[in-house]
Order: sequence, then structure tokens, then C-alpha cells
Amino acid sequence: MKKQVLILANSVLNSDPRVLRQISFFQKKGFDITLCGQGYDGELPFFPLAKPKSLFSRGKKLFLMLGRLSKLRVHDFLKHSSFQELSLVEPTFDLILGNDLETWPIAISLKKAHPKAKVIFDAHEQYTKEFSDRFVWNWFHREYMKFVSKEYIPKADKFITVCEGIARDYEQEYGIKPLLVLNSPEYEPGLSPSPMGETIELIHHGIANRSRKIEKMIRLMDYLDAKFTLKLMLVPSDPTYLMELKDLAKGKAVEFLAPVPTKEISKFINQFDIGLFLLEPVNFNYEHALPNKFFEFIQARLGIAIGPSPEMKSIVDKEGNGIVSETFEEKKLAEKLNGLDRSQIQKMKENSDAIARKYSNEQNEVVLDEILNSLGLSASKSVVTTS
Repeated sequence: MKKQVLILANSVLNSDPRVLRQISFFQKKGFDITLCGQGYDGELPFFPLAKPKSLFSRGKKLFLMLGRLSKLRVHDFLKHSSFQELSLVEPTFDLILGNDLETWPIAISLKKAHPKAKVIFDAHEQYTKEFSDRFVWNWFHREYMKFVSKEYIPKADKFITVCEGIARDYEQEYGIKPLLVLNSPEYEPGLSPSPMGETIELIHHGIANRSRKIEKMIRLMDYLDAKFTLKLMLVPSDPTYLMELKDLAKGKAVEFLAPVPTKEISKFINQFDIGLFLLEPVNFNYEHALPNKFFEFIQARLGIAIGPSPEMKSIVDKEGNGIVSETFEEKKLAEKLNGLDRSQIQKMKENSDAIARKYSNEQNEVVLDEILNSLGLSASKSVVTTS
């Protein structure tokens, strides 16, 4: 009988790159997969993870949101998720993978109905510090995040996260250091550095989130030589903010592009020259950012231009595939970019080409294989094939 895995995520699964890679991995390993999340458009069995209705609309007391009654808040979330339906699934799960802190209580609670299940937590962020720059988040949510982390992390069989800085912080807080599974996409074997045209084309892609201060990358164009253009491929989380960015970009060498599907990003942006990400460290997770887009720049065989974000800087400095400004000021990064000649940019692109396999999902799957083996959940013999 095939092994059964439940993948939980507090996201729309089709647009969550990390979850999509998990689905692909377990498919290759011959697992039967059940999904639970905020949305999914596909053929696998899926249970909706409905967000609870407003606590205020149900007459709950304000301090429930303050985290002072965090156990009740966990109970409230379980009551309004697909927890009951998942408890009845047959055959029982061999593995439950909980992405995002919100799903961790569900994963542990399901062990009562699925007693043989091993549980893996995947921390995409350091959740107790996720939006520490926002007063409302600190007031309403931080205590709850701290409660769930302290209560549930020790109950998982394995704990993984996205970068070394976040892993160290979890170890300091809870005495458990997560294993590293980077946000690196699939290796793109058919790509090579694209030829450079008359202009040097910068590309930034991702969510148009106000806290990411994308306007800094637009203002960067005020300091760059005329040989540079900027392409922005943004998914709007806040339509008003996106309109503000478009207004700010008027009269500048900036073009807004329609988003492409997640799995097509690396191939699409291969036509450009330099991946740009200037992320001011307004909170702990931004300070330690090592996001999908950084590795997609590498798969696209682009040069990289960033501020001094330590996780990204470490790789760029080691591999020589980009430039790092001394500060997060637009003018400082512009000085670095203006100082590049075409041969240096081409060399950066070639260096990304040379390390593309090293920083691909192939390395993540090695880690996941080791985790499965340690849990006694290695792949079924029935899916082993020869080529």
C-alpha cells in the first residue's frame, strides 16, 4: 500500500512555490497526497482550510485576539477548519506536513485519529517576529504566535525552515534547530545567459506588498544611467499600493509586466540581465530574507543586485554572481550598478549559470530524502524505476 501524506498550508496552494515543490517531491516518491489549504485548483484530494469568521462578529471578547487566551484561539481555529473531516480520512496518514504556524495545531491534533503519522513542521518565517514592524500585529497576534511556537514546535518529529539566520533564532528561542530546506526552485537545464541588448534590463518580481517598499526600486532609477531600464512583474496584494507604484513610475524607465505562472518565472525572466531586490530590513524576517525570487534569478542565469541582506549577501559574495550595496539607500546601490561595464555583467550571468544546479531544488530533495529515511518513511519500492 502506498504511503499517505497530508500537506497543510495556510495559503492558496497553486501560488505557493514551496508547497508546489513539496507536492512534486511526494509525487516522485510514490506517496498518495491529500491537501488542505486556503485554495487549490488541481486533481489531488483537497480540503478547504477556511479562515475563522471575524471574532468580533461572533461576539468573542477582545482579549481572545490578544493571545491572552491562546488555547481558546487554537480551539476556535480547529473548529472552523477541515479538522473533523481530516480526522475521518482513510487510510490513515503516515506523514503530516504542516506549512505555516497556523496549521501546526491541526497537524498535532490529527495524530489522535492518525496515530502512526509522523509530523514535520515547515517554518516559512520566524512567525513570532513576522510583522514586528506593525503595531496592530504586535498587539493582536504576537502573543498567539509565541504560544503556538512554544507549545507545538517540541511536538513535531522534524522541523525545517528556509535559511540559517531564522534557524539560529528558533534554536535560541526553543532549543530546537530546524534543518534547512532553501526556497530554491527546480533546476532549469535548458537555460543559459541571454545575450545583452542595447540597454541593461533590471527585473524585480513578486508580491506588491507595501511593507516591502518597492518604491525604493522605482526611485533607484532616478540615480541610474540612461543605459538601465527596470521591469516590474508584480502580483497585487493591495491594488491601491500598486496604483501608487505606477503613478510613481511615470516618466521613468520602468515597465510593468503581467505576472506569469509560478513555474514559468525563471524561464520568462531569463531574457533580462540583472535580478534586483532592495529589501529594507524593517522586521526580523526581512532582515534574514532568502526568498524564492533570489534563487529564481540564479535559475534564470541573471546577475543579481541587492542591498546588504545577510543571507543573500553571503551567497552573492561567495559565488561572484552579483553586487551588494553598502547600505539600503537607493543611491548607494545605483553607484554600484553605474560602475559596472557590460563584461562584468556578463560574467555575473555566467557565474549564476555555473551554480544553477547547486542552488536548485535538487539539493532540497536530498535533505527531504534524509528526513524520510530517518522517520522510516522511505519511498515505496513500487515507484522505483530504471531509465
